[in-house]
Amino acid sequence: MIADHGLRTRCVIADDGTAPKYVGGLTRGRTGLVVDRDLKVHRDKLLEGDLKGSAVLELTAEPVTVETLRTVGRFIRENGLQTVVGLGGGSVLDAVKLAAIFTADPALTIFAERHAKRSGLLVLPPITNPNDRPKTILMPSTVGTGAEVSAVACLDTAVGRRLIASRNLAGDVAMLDAGHLATLPKYLVFEGLLEALLRVAGTMVGSQHSIFDDDGHVLIQRMVRLGERLTLYDTAELRLTAARLSMETHTGWALMGRNPYGARHWYLANELAYVTGARKMTATASVIGPIWDEITNGAAAWGDRRRLQQLWSVVTEAVPELDPDPAPGINHLMRRWGIAGLENIGGETLHLTTEAAIRNWGGSLPMLRGIDAAQIQYVLHSAARTHSLVRPTG
Repeated sequence: MIADHGLRTRCVIADDGTAPKYVGGLTRGRTGLVVDRDLKVHRDKLLEGDLKGSAVLELTAEPVTVETLRTVGRFIRENGLQTVVGLGGGSVLDAVKLAAIFTADPALTIFAERHAKRSGLLVLPPITNPNDRPKTILMPSTVGTGAEVSAVACLDTAVGRRLIASRNLAGDVAMLDAGHLATLPKYLVFEGLLEALLRVAGTMVGSQHSIFDDDGHVLIQRMVRLGERLTLYDTAELRLTAARLSMETHTGWALMGRNPYGARHWYLANELAYVTGARKMTATASVIGPIWDEITNGAAAWGDRRRLQQLWSVVTEAVPELDPDPAPGINHLMRRWGIAGLENIGGETLHLTTEAAIRNWGGSLPMLRGIDAAQIQYVLHSAARTHSLVRPTG
């Protein structure tokens, strides 16, 4: 086996308030700033520092749509930008990443439009002229997605939410600044930490044994211990550590050589979030327990029972108070961290979510291969059990 990480992103971790004085040394040519409009204080600090005089575009932190990309694309073209700095949560960073490559190669837009109906995943071909793509410097203000270093982005289209993949989507520079995380509500810090934890756990449970299993187990244990410390006190250092560990799920060795579609909970949660308009982690919190219960009961299409139990034993080693059974255990952990699922999953939501999951990720596609509509409905019914929905028969 040859393991080649191939990381293309320069990762910079800055102390609180350092970014405005450091970012100028990372830019190239004419620079613009795309920022979440709710981050006015952080925006002003950047514009008082090295980005003084830069063009600015403010976005709302909402799911990225085709119209969002048109807006950011115009901003890049009209200002002749050679560097785009993105400051915000996952949606803002995704908008910058996608607009940068679509502006550099308009043919990718045509490709995406033609293939969007085929599945929930769109793997883009290489950019025709990579040098035409503006440099991206991505500064997250949230924890969990790792969008600043990942080679994927989410885009809401007329046919549903799509996962776009391209090696050119990873940021050229990822900068973590503790100051940018200071205004993030604490419950979103916990949600982000859980998202990063489940990215590793779900992928490992859906993959075969690897020489990198220890890396994954150690990373999971570090995130769990950090979450427990955050329940006691909240500091800038702990938040920065949470962001760093989230980034490490993409840049470290824990997921090297894994099944890229192993985290099967993500595909169902993605569709549930899209159908309901809920946050992704609210949808995830609804389905992860039922899915892990299915795995524990031998439903191998969702994941490997032995690997799940082994992984969960690492978690309970860090937090002995948790239930030793993975399904009730993860629900217990979410309660400790104040993370709740959807209050209601009605019949129409169940139907639309199941239909979308099978259409976009199931059948012959590798993401939910071997999982049929009845299995998905069972998980959703289990998630909604407290709301008196009837379990499916058969």
